[in-house]
Amino acid sequence: MNHLNDYKTVPYVEGGRTMKGLDCWGLTRLVLHHIYNLPLFTSFGHVRSEHKAEFTGAYSLLAEEFELCAEKPGAVICGFTGGNLVHMGVCVDVDGEIHVLHTCKKHGASFVRVSVFKRLFSEVKVYEYAD
Repeated sequence: MNHLNDYKTVPYVEGGRTMKGLDCWGLTRLVLHHIYNLPLFTSFGHVRSEHKAEFTGAYSLLAEEFELCAEKPGAVICGFTGGNLVHMGVCVDVDGEIHVLHTCKKHGASFVRVSVFKRLFSEVKVYEYAD
């Protein structure tokens, strides 16, 4: 996959880590790797977003490879509710404006403005790979 729009055609699949189906973790992981040429981070394919403690635990392990940053193309954006990670996506450039590419059960993959993404969660953190 060489284009961001290609990801919009991939169906949402809970635990999905391939182009046959992706969840929010899988989509973020592949976009960072294929579009931004960044390392392919750990799959944690067994972890499901509805299992908040496991999802947050996987995030905690992965966060050690990242550092906080501002929204910019290639950054991971994470949404939290009640201290638990509940969703993630990747910041991308859409016509000169930063958007979030994410996927969910209800809508599949889509681009949303960062401000829209932020309204969905009690806390949002943005990360980039640590140097």
